[in-house]
Amino acid sequence: MSDHRVDAETTNSPLPKTMLAAVYYDREDIRIETVSVPSPGPGELLLRTGTVGVCGSDAGEFTHGPSTHPVKVMNPFTHHLGPIIPGHEFSGTVVDIGKGVDQGWIGAMVASCGSVCCGVCAACRRGESNLCVTYNGVGLQRNGALAGYVTTPAAASVDVKPFGLSLDEAALCQPMAIAVHNVRRAGNVDGQTVLLIGAGGIGAFLVYVLKQLGALVVAVDRDAQRLTVASELGADITVLVDGRDDEKTIRNTAGDVEFRVIIEATGSASALTTAFDIAPKGARIVAVGLQHTPTSLDLARFTLTEKTLIGTNAMVRETDFPFAVELVSRRRGGWGLIAPTVLPLQDLVDGAIRPMVEGRAIVIKALIDPWTLDQRPSTKLADNNASSND
Repeated sequence: MSDHRVDAETTNSPLPKTMLAAVYYDREDIRIETVSVPSPGPGELLLRTGTVGVCGSDAGEFTHGPSTHPVKVMNPFTHHLGPIIPGHEFSGTVVDIGKGVDQGWIGAMVASCGSVCCGVCAACRRGESNLCVTYNGVGLQRNGALAGYVTTPAAASVDVKPFGLSLDEAALCQPMAIAVHNVRRAGNVDGQTVLLIGAGGIGAFLVYVLKQLGALVVAVDRDAQRLTVASELGADITVLVDGRDDEKTIRNTAGDVEFRVIIEATGSASALTTAFDIAPKGARIVAVGLQHTPTSLDLARFTLTEKTLIGTNAMVRETDFPFAVELVSRRRGGWGLIAPTVLPLQDLVDGAIRPMVEGRAIVIKALIDPWTLDQRPSTKLADNNASSND
């Protein structure tokens, strides 16, 4: 079983030289291999990986990539070229630090968003580090956390002990931060009726963030189970659609409400069309889901009705991520409905990625523990002396 104890065994003992890791080589080619344990660079932490979330982008890279992963073309900022370790939603225990990092980090249980930015460009100076000219991410453009150990910037990490989070719960903070940023891009949602199209991997977190920020949420999905989870997370109205006349179904179920904010979180061209069609004059449409092909829009109608189309990318690590940690802690012990189980590294492809790709995933968020040999229940509460992930 996994051993995540925060004691001399993990913080003071000599580190091993090698570790097991999931290594992405190419489309549908991820291998479990023994690789070298990394060393933290300046400003970085070395984490003994706790738990790693599997993202829809991981499934996309597996099926359609390499796109984000610099396997065939060198990333100009990380200089990574070749096989790469994925994993960008993660937690862990700090076992070593790089130059310039306070010794107080040693032994900390942290959540990390893995965002790397320069801090000096115009975007960083105006507080939009997600738009940094050199922006890159752990597990995306450099080696990530689907391994025994991972390096990550201290500035992209938050100590979760004060929040009472387990390492499993801490791995949910990165996707929560994405949802926080998505909602902030929509503007003020307090008191607004928000139509959320897609209640899956990111949609479930969006429901929670919207409710915490005072919105009335109408959640739409083709999966009844996802809508049940959305209701438990606070959705006021849920709408089960089948793709035949979704706009009519939404209107018949939700009644005579005006959606001033619409969030499209599926990446489906038909869902984006529904969002445009149902949006009233002056509405704000946030495109969260990534469209895989170019989409045609009637810009004349768009202009004349003063609708606003809003893009959104990653999160601002300095603001969105700390708030996300707080939001996860507000429901600590209650995230099993999203991530009830944790899989071993060896089950990454067949137990997590393929079910997502094939549309048969039975959980909203798949979690991986690189240190366990068997599937286990997710840990609800943290023990600040010895994590109950054992």
